[in-house]
Amino acid sequence: MNKKSIKRLLPIIVGCLLLASSAQAQEPNFSLYHYTPFFTNPGEIGAVEDTRVMLNYRNQQLDLDENITSSSVSAYYPIYIGHNRLVTAINFLNDKNSEFLSSNGGMLGLSYSLKTTKSSELSFGLQAGFFQRKIGEGFTTDEQFVNGVFDPNAISTDAVLNQSVGYPIISGGLFYKVKDDLGLEKAFIGASIFNVNGPNISLMGDQKDNLPMSIKGTAGYRVFRGGNFSVLPTARWVYQAGNSFLNVGSRFAYELSQSGENAKKIELGIWYNTNDYGVFSLAYEQPSFTLALSYDKTIGTELGSAQKGVFELAISFRLQKKEKPTFVEAAVQEVIGPEEVAVEEIDDAAETMEEVEEPAAPEQKVVEEETTAPEEKPDVPEEVAVSKTTFTPAEKAILAKIVNFDLNTYDLDKESKAFLNGIADILREKEGFEIELVGHSCDLGSEKVNKFLSLNRAETVKDYLVGKGVDINSIKTVGMGEEVPLEGNDTPEGREHNRRVEFKVVY
Repeated sequence: MNKKSIKRLLPIIVGCLLLASSAQAQEPNFSLYHYTPFFTNPGEIGAVEDTRVMLNYRNQQLDLDENITSSSVSAYYPIYIGHNRLVTAINFLNDKNSEFLSSNGGMLGLSYSLKTTKSSELSFGLQAGFFQRKIGEGFTTDEQFVNGVFDPNAISTDAVLNQSVGYPIISGGLFYKVKDDLGLEKAFIGASIFNVNGPNISLMGDQKDNLPMSIKGTAGYRVFRGGNFSVLPTARWVYQAGNSFLNVGSRFAYELSQSGENAKKIELGIWYNTNDYGVFSLAYEQPSFTLALSYDKTIGTELGSAQKGVFELAISFRLQKKEKPTFVEAAVQEVIGPEEVAVEEIDDAAETMEEVEEPAAPEQKVVEEETTAPEEKPDVPEEVAVSKTTFTPAEKAILAKIVNFDLNTYDLDKESKAFLNGIADILREKEGFEIELVGHSCDLGSEKVNKFLSLNRAETVKDYLVGKGVDINSIKTVGMGEEVPLEGNDTPEGREHNRRVEFKVVY
């Protein structure tokens, strides 16, 4: 077929491309969908925890050397409000369906992430954008050939060429995510609706060609984590214009370092797409940088004859690390304001928190608790309290023990209260001593919050002992934060033992 014949068939080719691409306009379904919140779920924008820039590129090779490409750049900026998060984002997209049909535009996204528990959050997201869809210029038709010679001044009257249309789109979604104690992804589920306004994207004058609404769902649950290796099966379902497809597979991760949210890992992804594709991906992730590649290989023979495969690239850069407030820090901010908790403010904040959370005075606690049934006490040797001025070996052994706390809390459990009952029995009988309560934390969270948290643990133990009749003037409190770990912070057990209060007796 010669060049002139191709030019004669151009309007027909363009018309076919318009029909084939109308369902995909402004909605490329990236295979690396967990790196494309704008095209997977607007609610997932709220899961971004640091200031980031993401780049995405998709190239789908067709027969006759035609390519469908999608290029996207997006930026995300989270704002922490207490322990919740508001994320603002912007995206620019170039979607090229062929050599002469393309779409360009941008979107603004807004997502609010609500902390539901210490390890989970629910995000609500909305996004709106404006796009222009157009047929490229510079193509010729028969009307521009005069006596077999091309006349550049001749104007084509073909209604298809050199046309464009602009239109808005609106989308929304919900996204729920769960992390483990290390801050690593454990499970997620999300649902979203795209193009809810159904805009007309026709390039043919008064004709109607509404962009169809689409529904997308994603889910994943980590079924195994042992040592440095983890397995997280995932699924994505997409329904659009009466058609649907499903991605089913898994992500296999190997952690190069075990530092919670600061971990570095290599991840392999394998999925099956019910449109007869096999999807393979490889990613390297660290806190400040992510690089991911994927390739979609056709499995069905019909598709294989027309398509040569799909290549994708995803790159993410962290521009600014955001301090992530814990439940404790959020409570402090509600009392002293949204400013960052400073070390010099910790003492005043702790006293304020006592007034907010413990309205009853210690003396009232004694009266109330003495009227209740006798509390459980630990086994204490009979030789305790032999002397009022010194501590016996048995008493010293009891004081050498510690009180442990759950992550991000300074609450006493039943077992800790029973232990402190025995400590109070010893201290009430002693004279001429001073006891120092030293609070500690693990290394999860910011240093300033951990400092505040450790001090409040010591203050909580002090309040309980005073409530049991121990002289308040004989007790001092110190918060060491994460500075003096009892064990390594590289295991859940080690971090659990480090969240503690120790007893030091000074004569």
